[in-house]
Amino acid sequence: MRQFQEFALHEFQSIEDAPFRPEQYSRLKFGCDEAAREMGYQIADAFFQNNAPALLDSSSLMISSPYNFVPNAATIMTMHLLNRLNSHIVDAKGNHVEYATVPRKISYVNDYGLLSGEHRKSLIAGDRFYFNSQHFEGRCLLFVDDVKITGTHENRLVELMHEQQLKNKTFFLYFARYTGDRPDIESEINLAAVKSIRDLNRIAAEPNHHMTVRQIKYILAADPSELYHDFLKFRSDRYLRSLYFNCLHEGYYKIQEYETNIGVIRDAIDQQEGARKCLA
Repeated sequence: MRQFQEFALHEFQSIEDAPFRPEQYSRLKFGCDEAAREMGYQIADAFFQNNAPALLDSSSLMISSPYNFVPNAATIMTMHLLNRLNSHIVDAKGNHVEYATVPRKISYVNDYGLLSGEHRKSLIAGDRFYFNSQHFEGRCLLFVDDVKITGTHENRLVELMHEQQLKNKTFFLYFARYTGDRPDIESEINLAAVKSIRDLNRIAAEPNHHMTVRQIKYILAADPSELYHDFLKFRSDRYLRSLYFNCLHEGYYKIQEYETNIGVIRDAIDQQEGARKCLA
């Protein structure tokens, strides 16, 4: 059996022929838990149906898409996928899948969804991923991502496994795989439900909402004159502080293009604090 295998729930060549709802995928990217659960469960059901014998005979490890501090949307989807998959496996008297992460250490301002395949490869080449090889030993590895566009991340992970001489049986699991030749289609599906900073209000106000890297970058790239009045003034103090500190933890304060909006976020926190003091 081949060491590396792919499993994609859907394939598409354009937004028009996509067998999934681009708006729901977009909501996932901006932190919608309901979308993450729906998509994660769908992958788990189909993957278990197709690979039950291998899963029940293996000690498996699920690894979400690499991230630094703030989880990306694929990681949120992965947690729901893991919940559902383990439910199937334990019901079938197998051993549950364990969970691991692959940390990364880079921050960039580029909209990854707009980049060509070559630019993606160049960007990822400067990134730093870390494997815990000892933890991988003897495991079937299940790497999870939401969509495969050019395969840059998968290729980088395969390279790292070869560099560290890892021979693990490995699956790359995706919600969807793009089969066309326009890498910037990723930006279109990412933004299918979010056309302006106002659109983000509905998602951010949902129960169990998650803050994601894409959401933070979208906020930091918004028009500063619209950011407060169309979004920040509607957010809770807890949300604003989490947003601000996550900007620091990700190192976004070092990126010149983001400096203005980080200041707008800090001002929004100060305004809320001042209003509370006045009421007191």
